[in-house]
Amino acid sequence: MANVTARLMAADYMQRDIVTVSPDDTLRDALALMTENHVTGLPVMNGDSRCVGLITSSDILNYEEDRSNDSSESGTTQFFDPETQQWETVPLSAFGLEEFGEVRVNEVMTRDLIWVDRSAPLKQVARRMIDERVHRVLVMDKEANLYGIISAYDLVRVVAEK
Repeated sequence: MANVTARLMAADYMQRDIVTVSPDDTLRDALALMTENHVTGLPVMNGDSRCVGLITSSDILNYEEDRSNDSSESGTTQFFDPETQQWETVPLSAFGLEEFGEVRVNEVMTRDLIWVDRSAPLKQVARRMIDERVHRVLVMDKEANLYGIISAYDLVRVVAEK
């Protein structure tokens, strides 16, 4: 299998049908798109069709957790963060959506993008994901033109198919 996967590139397995959001969309809009499309992250595209960020469910949860009260009334729960692959304790108030209608994606999104070129070998893609401790990378060029996205699931699919 090593010889076969050595020839495979990011462009061969990237997801091309990508749901995106605008920096001016609200967190409520982003969460609705994530839920509707069964994804945990969305590229953020500006008006010039350039990828300027990434918003994930973990970003949103961490944002809300940072702003929630440390009220003893609210209690806590455990949340598995797929980005870090760890369980975290968060206040129950972190799951409230009442303020999300006013908060814009650009206030919460990650601007430091983790990406690879379309010609990157899959082994390099996997190594990048491990090194950065993420479960998705964007496939784009230096001008921030987005071509696709590769998730950990896509890499597992490659192994299962070969």
